[in-house]
Amino acid sequence: MGTFLETHGSELNERQLAAVSQTEGPVLVLAGAGSGKTRVLTYRIAHLIYDHYIPLDAILAMTFSNKAAREMHERVKHLLGDEGPARLPWISTFHSVCARILRLHGGRLGYTSDFAIYDDADQKSLMKDCMEKAGISDKEIAVDTILHQIGEWKNKGKFFDEVESLTRSSFEETCAKLYKTYTEEMKKVQAMDFDDLLLNTYRLFKEHPDVKNFYQDQWRYILIDEFQDTNELQYNLLREMMNSHRNICVVGDDDQSIYGWRGAKIENILEFDKEFKGAKVVKLEQNYRSTGNILKAATAIISKNQMRHEKTLWTNASDGQKIRLASLEDDREEAHFIVGEMKRLMEQGVSASEIAVLYRVNSLSRGFEEECLRYRIPYQIIGGFRFYERKEIKDILSYLKILLNPSDIMAFRRTINTPLRGIGATSVEKLEGLANISQNPIGVWISQWDAIPITGKARDGISQYRDIMAWGLSEVESRDSLVDLLIDLLKKTKYVEVLEKLGTEESKERVQNIEELLSAVQQFEENFREPDVTEGSLLRRKLRAFLEQVSLMSDIDGLYETAEKVTMMSLHAAKGLEFKVCFLAGMEEGLFPSARSYDSYEKTEEERRLCYVGMTRAKEKLYLTRAERRRVFGSINFCVASRFLKDVPMSAVETVREPAESSGSDYAWRPRIQKSAAQSQFANDFDFDQRVQSDEDFSFRKGERVVHPSFGEGIVQKAEFLGADECLSIAFARRGLKKVLSKFVTKL
Repeated sequence: MGTFLETHGSELNERQLAAVSQTEGPVLVLAGAGSGKTRVLTYRIAHLIYDHYIPLDAILAMTFSNKAAREMHERVKHLLGDEGPARLPWISTFHSVCARILRLHGGRLGYTSDFAIYDDADQKSLMKDCMEKAGISDKEIAVDTILHQIGEWKNKGKFFDEVESLTRSSFEETCAKLYKTYTEEMKKVQAMDFDDLLLNTYRLFKEHPDVKNFYQDQWRYILIDEFQDTNELQYNLLREMMNSHRNICVVGDDDQSIYGWRGAKIENILEFDKEFKGAKVVKLEQNYRSTGNILKAATAIISKNQMRHEKTLWTNASDGQKIRLASLEDDREEAHFIVGEMKRLMEQGVSASEIAVLYRVNSLSRGFEEECLRYRIPYQIIGGFRFYERKEIKDILSYLKILLNPSDIMAFRRTINTPLRGIGATSVEKLEGLANISQNPIGVWISQWDAIPITGKARDGISQYRDIMAWGLSEVESRDSLVDLLIDLLKKTKYVEVLEKLGTEESKERVQNIEELLSAVQQFEENFREPDVTEGSLLRRKLRAFLEQVSLMSDIDGLYETAEKVTMMSLHAAKGLEFKVCFLAGMEEGLFPSARSYDSYEKTEEERRLCYVGMTRAKEKLYLTRAERRRVFGSINFCVASRFLKDVPMSAVETVREPAESSGSDYAWRPRIQKSAAQSQFANDFDFDQRVQSDEDFSFRKGERVVHPSFGEGIVQKAEFLGADECLSIAFARRGLKKVLSKFVTKL
């Protein structure tokens, strides 16, 4: 019987074989998307065991997700076969490896082997206790913000006694003090959070050389997957684990480094061959996933980056179908187009599970969800909750529910202390009891209560909530616009203001979700038709119909639990996955690339890498879509095509949908400005449509006085076309600046 490589070497291409065979010294494997990196890692482990007789305990393989670790484990087990060893090498995530070490040696740091691992909720509860002891209110500084800052220090390998000298503001000084208190309290309760698992292992190796030497002697061969995702602490921890033989093999792709916002350092993979002199670099460039046209487009986009190792993906497969580009009039048309294409593909035999919709921000899922429900196409949301199940959306909807039905006790319980007002469970229970005695709906009772029967911190919070309820119940009866009510409700509750102060990536995304809710409400209101039940004010009727629509959508969601489903997810969540058909939606400046990347060259390059990751998820068909107008925070924005679209070569694409021209309308889309002959038709199609307009095109002009049936008198500030309709920006004396269709106003 031959060696492992003699038996299995033919299953590897030339580059893969080189990466597997080079077992000694540092090795950097640059594995392009779909190039077989997991195969290289698993074959390398089997080669070490069978051909070099390396003991199982001498091999350490680490990756970033339990899913990836399980896959590697199963593949190695399969390669070793039934005749192989009963157990396997250490194949696990960074955190699991560190937890295992700390269970064995944590006593050196004062921890028992039974220490608890705290999740996010546990962390927050403990930090609140620390803040209370320090006399710091979570109304002054949000718990999430403090934990985020401490997490940044930990991911840089900084202990609490090292950060005091690094503080640059009173906020950081406060965080440093709380970091110390938090660490001491965690020790008291014998617990560690996820960052502590890495930091305490690093500390263990630094402070106890005998433990470090034990593992250095044991681990003669170290393999790291997804190396581009390592942060500073993980990189330093690896250096502590490695012995003088430097038998370390790191596998990754700098073009797929997309987690800089959570501490990943792309420099770790870019400078590996400089840090480890004599390192062998192997490039895996043959792609086994995508067609030639998809790779051609993805390569054209990523090649614009400067911070990367030069490499070019190629395939033996055919060019396949061209990438399909669609420019739609607005976000509703974009969702309608994508779901229509899904339906057509499924009728042609494509499985729903082979179709994915990818987007830069989770809030974009709302339109696609509603279209899927309309056409009864089963779907699942990965990397996030369904839109109407997200916490911030349920919070805001609960406010609307209790304004519509003041007896809704569940809505009351969700809103009374949201955002935080210092109202505890005991106070809530007392309020509910008093409302029962009064025999009034709790929303009405609390809105009319003058002498609040609560003392202490909760009293002010209840007073604030009482004022919101009194205002809201009155407004529901006197207003007409549901959008205006929601905007003012957000101001009254300070819900968005609190999220913006947090300043975390999660809080920013939650604000975007609320903006998307406003867009949904605006869309609903534009298409509102009087329901069968017409009692109550116009706003009450709108509110009743909207909440019913949302509730029915939630009921339908449960119909497809056993069916194949279309997948919707953010581009970050899509990394490592593949689908036969992918739709990349929202390809617009400010959305993708994100506007938050504009102030940094490094962030812009990461956005480009994110685009590359998204495109290379597709095996056979790839769609790129954009909307010319998108509803944002209740208003309509005209959108500029993403710069990434301009990088895609003409030979790899076809335009399948442009904004429809209005036939027989007085106000059709105006012709595009002519560009030079040197510019491609593709660039024309996906440039921002600068329409030739003059005052003569509009029935209303800037400065004219008009009257609206609900908003009263106002002065026209701007006129523009919204599809076939004339849309006016009007400054109303009583209602401020609003956009309305011209057919709803009259000249004075």
